[in-house]
Amino acid sequence: MIVLQKYVVLDVETTGQSAAKGDRIIEIAIVIIENNQITAQYNQLINPEKPIPAFISQLTSITDEDVATMPIFAEVVADFIHMFDDAVFVAHNVYFDLTFLNEELERNGHSPIKPKVLDTVELARILLPKASSYKLNELAEYLLISHENPHRAISDALVTADLFILLLHKLQSLPQVVKEQLRYLSRRLRSNIDQLGELLDSPVHRNDIDIFRGFALKSTDSYTQQQDDICDTYGDFLEKMYGEDGQLASLFTEYEKRPSQQFISEKVYDHFRTHEHALIEAETGLGKTIAYLIPAVYESLHHNQRVVISTTNTNLQSQLIEQDLKKLQVQVPTVIVKGKNHYLSLQKFEQYYHDTSYFSYQDVLFKSMILVWLTETTTGDLDEIQFAVDKQPIYHQIIVNHERTSTPWKDYCFYRRMLKKAASASIIVTNHALLTIDSKAERPILPSYHRLIVDEAHQLEQVATNHSGLSLSYFELTSYLQLLEKNYGNLSDIPTKIEHVKYEADILFRQLFQVVKDENQKQKAVTEIGRFKAVWEPNEQTKDSVDRTVLMLTELCERLEQIDEEEQKQLIQIKQKMHRLLAVEDNASVTWLEIDQNGAENAVFVHQEPFSVQQLLHDQLFNQKEAIILISATLTMNKSFQYIRNKLGMNTLTAKEYMVEHHFDYKHNVELLIPDDLPAIQYPRNDDFIYAVNEAIISLSEKTDGRMLVLFTSYDMLRKSYYLLKESDYLSDYMIIGQGVTSGSRNRLIKQFQGFDKSILLGTNAYWQGIDIPGEDLSCLMIVKLPFQSPQDPVYKKKANYYQAKGINPFMEIALPQAVLQFKQGFGRLIRKKSDRGVIFVMDDRLMTKRYGKTFMGSIPEISVHYDHFEKLLNRVSKWL
Repeated sequence: MIVLQKYVVLDVETTGQSAAKGDRIIEIAIVIIENNQITAQYNQLINPEKPIPAFISQLTSITDEDVATMPIFAEVVADFIHMFDDAVFVAHNVYFDLTFLNEELERNGHSPIKPKVLDTVELARILLPKASSYKLNELAEYLLISHENPHRAISDALVTADLFILLLHKLQSLPQVVKEQLRYLSRRLRSNIDQLGELLDSPVHRNDIDIFRGFALKSTDSYTQQQDDICDTYGDFLEKMYGEDGQLASLFTEYEKRPSQQFISEKVYDHFRTHEHALIEAETGLGKTIAYLIPAVYESLHHNQRVVISTTNTNLQSQLIEQDLKKLQVQVPTVIVKGKNHYLSLQKFEQYYHDTSYFSYQDVLFKSMILVWLTETTTGDLDEIQFAVDKQPIYHQIIVNHERTSTPWKDYCFYRRMLKKAASASIIVTNHALLTIDSKAERPILPSYHRLIVDEAHQLEQVATNHSGLSLSYFELTSYLQLLEKNYGNLSDIPTKIEHVKYEADILFRQLFQVVKDENQKQKAVTEIGRFKAVWEPNEQTKDSVDRTVLMLTELCERLEQIDEEEQKQLIQIKQKMHRLLAVEDNASVTWLEIDQNGAENAVFVHQEPFSVQQLLHDQLFNQKEAIILISATLTMNKSFQYIRNKLGMNTLTAKEYMVEHHFDYKHNVELLIPDDLPAIQYPRNDDFIYAVNEAIISLSEKTDGRMLVLFTSYDMLRKSYYLLKESDYLSDYMIIGQGVTSGSRNRLIKQFQGFDKSILLGTNAYWQGIDIPGEDLSCLMIVKLPFQSPQDPVYKKKANYYQAKGINPFMEIALPQAVLQFKQGFGRLIRKKSDRGVIFVMDDRLMTKRYGKTFMGSIPEISVHYDHFEKLLNRVSKWL
């Protein structure tokens, strides 16, 4: 590899984030790379002449005492400034380090440096599109680079240097066509790779790449997945997996056979063989996934029966195949099946790539990532890349939205390739959303199957409800119109007809926006992600706008019939959706509108879902399959499966029920503490209660050194709490992380929480389930309120009216069961393995004072419970932990 250029890698530790606001450098490190080798390094602590905040000291381990006797910047600048001569400047988030360096230079009378720059964050995003994160320490872990002291300048600089060298290798290994495409695009990026010179001009030969229509694609050579033959009896197969010298024992140094885990494997197989449905409740941390994968593998390979496994989201699908199934060391043809909107359309990407009107920074970065990713992916599944694709305006224009692909790209269509692979797969892993869509589709997506395992089955009813309804947004409509404009804008009358639709739609969606705004001035209703919402009823005020928009869509549809029938079908679907959502009264469904609080005044999201999916699931799923296994940690309420059976339409069906014995010693490892002296919870104003809860968090954090997960039922309450805690002097050396306030995905925020000794994580609904924080990282779980849906929530009120009209108590039918199941999920966050130990605070004493509290208590394992003044409970925590 030829790299003749000199590169200087800089990393600085500082007193804060803003050089312009007076933050200073406290440590500087420089690493020089020449001819692909680290040839020199420099490291120096610097006295910033101001106090170092406690948070920065915790992050970097650099204290005021450490820098008190160190030189100031002016005294050392001459030692290193020459290192930047004739060099390309490299850093991880390059303008942060460069800005701090130049601020210090100017403050001390020196001219700022103006080097060519390369940003390893940006380069990593392009060249490592599948990396789970682009933070330096997480990239180091991903690439197996040793990183001994994160957030210390020399360690960070050396890791950045190693990362940069690896990125150069990756860049050089790309097909020449991709290098030329990146060279062209990078002129709009921070890192102009054109300056890498000879590296870009040294061609490499790749046998695994096809070049088609100017794009480099991972070779699509057909291959057959290997398949093992299993001749053992099922008993022998179980012994090979669970035995003392079995497969699982070889994976874990402290392997411990769990009778409950093997019990699940036995029961799942029994029901496959007897063609019976089953409901299995088993606690988190037991190893449920391995437990049901073992019979699934045996059933598919020994009995030649395809098994479909459905889980709650697309991330878990990948984890199931790439991590869990691999542990069994059995070769079985598998495939992940997702909806069309997860797959890149190469035909549309080609148009997008060549369209110079899409040349913003985000567009160029995204195009660059996709170009590299196409040399790696065999699936075309956009979930593989770490880019908030679904939040990009271009998203709807580059995904597959119908099965038809134009002739040039037909053989390379990722979605068609997935369907073909599914047809020959023994195990198919899908998600609840696609399972629902498939069960009611005229042309099924999944190939024929009779064995189904539904993991996280407590979520099936809600996901089925969401995906049995309709949704439409202004964003989705205008994105599709933009695509039509690009494809058919050269036809004289099409642009005019599209403009007519846009004009009427803009008026309509502005009216809908105002409806939500007006309703929320009377009574605020906020979704989990902070949007305002309001129930929609067709009315005279908006009828004309709906009718005119539908009429303009009809005229456009009629014109498209003469040009492209597939596009016409797509537009007809959108038109029918709009009509059903906004013009038709449906007594079996609820329709509501959502707007972003600070969003554009036409950015409205319209949703509709049925009140019940019992009949759909009964007729289209449970009555159609021979054996369906429902498995979850939360299927029972007060030790009864009746609620979940009713919701899933299983009341008249034969299905056996199993509650697997608890594996963890909750009685000795968990204490449940409920204060009896907090202000009463009142609606809608809870200020006194919120202040009291935050005072409790502060007092409790001193006993636990943070390590707290605080679960809220309201985003509004979480947000208020976040800012109250951030303003507290008592928590100045704590990391406060708030869902929706602190930037980052759920996984990133959890890693951040685990990465600090003193941290407090605040979460709403998404954090009550599906997160795993084992060991000492989490020792205190706080549930702020019992997770009842707000009785003033407009969607809940509409559902409640529906059940009342049928003579059913909505509290007993909706509110209480949903709250109990969510409470059980929240409870399960604390204990994830046998050695875990901690306390659970429930700040809502309705758990003890209301009759329904017994239903909550009867639904969790038997544990030690204390109901007392908060100060006394605080003393218990000190002794307990």
